[in-house]
Amino acid sequence: MSTQPTIRRHFDWLAAGFAGIWLVFLLFPITQLLTNNQLSNTEKTLGLVAVVIFALTYLASYGAPWVLPGKKTWHRTLQWSLLLLIPTAALTYAVGPWWLYFFTYIVAMWAFQTPPRIGLTVGTFVTVLSTLVMVVYYPRIFQQGGYGFITGAFFVLVMAALSAGGDARVLRREQQQRTEQAERIASDVHDILGRSLTVINLKAELASALVEADPARAQQEMQEVSELSRTALAEVRATVTRLKTPTFTGEILASARALETAGIKAHLPSEQEAQVPGTNSVLFSWALREGVTNIIRHSGAENCRVKVEAERLEIVDDGVLSLDHELIKGNGLTGLEQRVKDSGGDLLLETGGGTRLLVTMNGDTSPLGA
Repeated sequence: MSTQPTIRRHFDWLAAGFAGIWLVFLLFPITQLLTNNQLSNTEKTLGLVAVVIFALTYLASYGAPWVLPGKKTWHRTLQWSLLLLIPTAALTYAVGPWWLYFFTYIVAMWAFQTPPRIGLTVGTFVTVLSTLVMVVYYPRIFQQGGYGFITGAFFVLVMAALSAGGDARVLRREQQQRTEQAERIASDVHDILGRSLTVINLKAELASALVEADPARAQQEMQEVSELSRTALAEVRATVTRLKTPTFTGEILASARALETAGIKAHLPSEQEAQVPGTNSVLFSWALREGVTNIIRHSGAENCRVKVEAERLEIVDDGVLSLDHELIKGNGLTGLEQRVKDSGGDLLLETGGGTRLLVTMNGDTSPLGA
């Protein structure tokens, strides 16, 4: 079976395209090749062929580096570098000292294809060595424009260093986000299972002790164990669902499952209505998550109604254990209130005969519909 279709299918054209930008530096040796009156037309043609081979090999090292074997990235880069030396050596006769310009590409390969520590070290070494060779052995060429090699190689190294720094910052930010997410999950699981399982264990022990002395009381305790288990299961499901679908639509789905498991009738926006918030969807997702969690844990509600507009989200329950402002700090609403404030909105909490939680981005605090 031919490998040509496979290579064509997996060739990284984007990487090769970005690498091809540096081919502009070939203008210097090509100019020297074409203006060398001591070379025949045949020699110039062969020189141009060598330049093309060099350029294609260089692009292939980015587009299909896996063609050459190697356990580590720098093993393959070393092999590609040795391949580039073949046309470079052939061009030494045609372009003279300008062959040093070809080392710019070897610097670029090491700088962008290998880990930063190895790539920048090798690239700097090649740049310094090539510069010393040019300054010591070809000072006239250096004065005529050979310093352009140093400029090009230095620019490549700076770009590689900046790119490596940017990648490191992105990686640290992602790791921090994963850590924060893990801490939130651990906190949620601790709050859910720690409290619930402790109470369930106590009530189960009490029911076991009362099963003969007071069967009715034991049955009541086991009924409460069942209700606590159902609530804990609802909260766990909500946490897991949010991890899979961290969007406003996903939060609605998670809320529906959590409320259903907790025995609370949910009146939630449709899938089409879930698209209304637009740029506010992330903030509204946090608000919906926190609001529903508090309803399940503390309200004792039978119904939960959620309505949404482009700039407002309202969560209402008919619970008899309405949240008051003294409970805000203990229910995670302080963090939500700060998040809303940072986004340019306001959070309103009304209690009495149920709880109304409103997030408004336009200052309108009126109820959303009947």
